[in-house]
Amino acid sequence: MTVLIGWKAIGTILAVLVEIVAGQYGTCDLTYTYTSGQTSFIQSPNFSNYYTPGTKCRYTVNAPVGHYLYAQCYDMYLPSSTGCYYDKLAVSLSGDANLADAQIRCGTTTFNVQSSYNKLVVALLGSTSTTGGRFRCQITAIKIPCDCGRRKLPTIVNGFPTQANEFPMMSALVDVPTKQIFCGSTIVTDRHVLTAAHCLLSRSVTNTTVLVGDQNVKIGTDTTYSVIMLVSTFTPHPSYNPTAKTNDIALVRTTNTIVFNPGVGRVCLPFRFSTSNFDNVRLSALGWGSIDFGAPQSAELLQTTLAVVSSSSCATKLSRTILDSQMCSFAAGNDTCQNDSGGPLYYTDPNSQLVYEVGVVGFGVACASSFPSVNTRVTSYLDWITTTTGYTFCEK
Repeated sequence: MTVLIGWKAIGTILAVLVEIVAGQYGTCDLTYTYTSGQTSFIQSPNFSNYYTPGTKCRYTVNAPVGHYLYAQCYDMYLPSSTGCYYDKLAVSLSGDANLADAQIRCGTTTFNVQSSYNKLVVALLGSTSTTGGRFRCQITAIKIPCDCGRRKLPTIVNGFPTQANEFPMMSALVDVPTKQIFCGSTIVTDRHVLTAAHCLLSRSVTNTTVLVGDQNVKIGTDTTYSVIMLVSTFTPHPSYNPTAKTNDIALVRTTNTIVFNPGVGRVCLPFRFSTSNFDNVRLSALGWGSIDFGAPQSAELLQTTLAVVSSSSCATKLSRTILDSQMCSFAAGNDTCQNDSGGPLYYTDPNSQLVYEVGVVGFGVACASSFPSVNTRVTSYLDWITTTTGYTFCEK
């Protein structure tokens, strides 16, 4: 658990908050709708005087889709108490009206926060045991920049570990009982990872978590960004056919927001490459899967480089039909393997150095055999991803 100095993320307090906010705020339950770039204020009643002891107010601030809210709470005069037991300011960066994920503040220290989405909820929870106080926050609706696909300087060496957090968009699906990675995935929004539909067969959201920001799963000192995320929903493609192994793509939604930072970020989706077949293009495949067929899994995130094989050549080699929504890959002596399924095939634009996910690892004949592997072509599912997530993606 990460403890933020000045914030009291204590389970007991949050339980009390949920109970409190279940009631009514009366005439002090306020909602504001900002336009892009708008700056305004929320403040305690009777500001700049102190509010009446026991005052309870909730402030819900909405911004347009594709924006976040930046709050600068520069005037803070709330009574101090151990664990912010009495008067407190509760801030939900996800916009949760019940404040279930709220961060708690009291005292006189000013602070700045940024919402995870286009909604911010702040609640003033005053106590009758104090003399009251005051607060004021300046809030601005800021358009989210088109931030995707960033990575550290590449070190492409087949079969060798990546640098820690070289690919911030890389994630994995973890089996809760065994704590083992069973499939790869890629962060596409701050609440969704993209993976293969076959990874979710016979699984439930209660026995699956999403690992983000990690490199070596056996040690905890290689990166400070690794986080395990709980899962709320699975959404396999509605036309997924496990027998034919077609439409093998799925979205996993996390219960809480995936916080983006230098070690965690989203991939770019390949809107600008919607007509490209990528034949003969070299792609990066990543995973914590087996290092050979039947061998143990790798503790470190490994990468290798695979070339895209034309569908006609692939169909001939495998003696099966290859759909336009599929993409074949091959490299002599290198391949994805067991537990790499659902992981990515990344294309790095040579001009911008941005990373695009163009393939989702599907199936193959053993590992590193003489046959190409078959993957899901992401460009065929961009409309489905957009509709299912409800997000407006930037198109770089």
